[in-house]
Amino acid sequence: EEIGDFTAADAKRFRYLRAQAEKEILQAADVICTTCVGAGDPRLANLRFRQLLIDESTQAMEAECFIPIVLGVKQLVLVGDHCQLGPVVLCKKAAKAGLTQSLFERLVLLGHRPIRLQVQYRMHPSLSEFPSNIFYEGTLQNGVADVERLLPNIEHMWPNPSRPMYFLINNGNEEIAGSGTSFLNRTEASSVEKIVSSMLRSGLRPEQIGVVTPYEGQRSYVVNHMQKAGALRSDLYKEIEVASVDSFQGREKDIIIVSCVRSNAQQGIGFLRDPRRLNVALTRARYGVIIIGNARLLARNPLW
Repeated sequence: EEIGDFTAADAKRFRYLRAQAEKEILQAADVICTTCVGAGDPRLANLRFRQLLIDESTQAMEAECFIPIVLGVKQLVLVGDHCQLGPVVLCKKAAKAGLTQSLFERLVLLGHRPIRLQVQYRMHPSLSEFPSNIFYEGTLQNGVADVERLLPNIEHMWPNPSRPMYFLINNGNEEIAGSGTSFLNRTEASSVEKIVSSMLRSGLRPEQIGVVTPYEGQRSYVVNHMQKAGALRSDLYKEIEVASVDSFQGREKDIIIVSCVRSNAQQGIGFLRDPRRLNVALTRARYGVIIIGNARLLARNPLW
């Protein structure tokens, strides 16, 4: 239609031919990859799929899963982990009504026993020990040895070099973030910057380090604080990924720093009560984990 001699009739004919071509391509395809909501595209409406595999199905709402399921499915495979975080539902009324429960989780609660993939290839064996015992009935096996998960030049950072983890006690008070709906902790952010700077000086690359926190207020503050107060070049800190625990599900980094944020006299720990969120936070690292938090407050919770 942008060409002068391309008439309306030509445009109509072109759209028809394109639709026919798309239909032929879809019919000839052995595998079609789409999101659950994308499966509702009108171009798929007249097709039928006997087999359906939904990956990360525990992060999809039931209604989302039903969109591809109604396209004639005879065999359904749901892949996911109901011991980690479920669908993100921002509407409180919808969450209270039960929309945070995935189809995978519903089937488990109805008595369907899932097949568990028991060998993990991500974490140093000492990092997988706690999640295995607490969240997976001690069934996780390690597909990697500790010698395969050693990073040179940072052994000095661990109190016990054979167990690359530690908890840094931080008693700085929490604050309400500027948004008014989240929290931040300036003292913990300062500790994050010092740890990150030390790792960068030791030779780690920015893309090897991840910082996760349950609160958006802390995520935003840590990003700004590292660039303003960091001892090294600011462009190095820009490459450090700082994210919420929820958005980091399914991801991994060599080193993970967890900023817990909560530190108050009322003994409230908010999001940190959720065992699934703790499970996600502790299972993102390949080589080492550092947790920063108020030990006395967190220890009041049985899980912590």
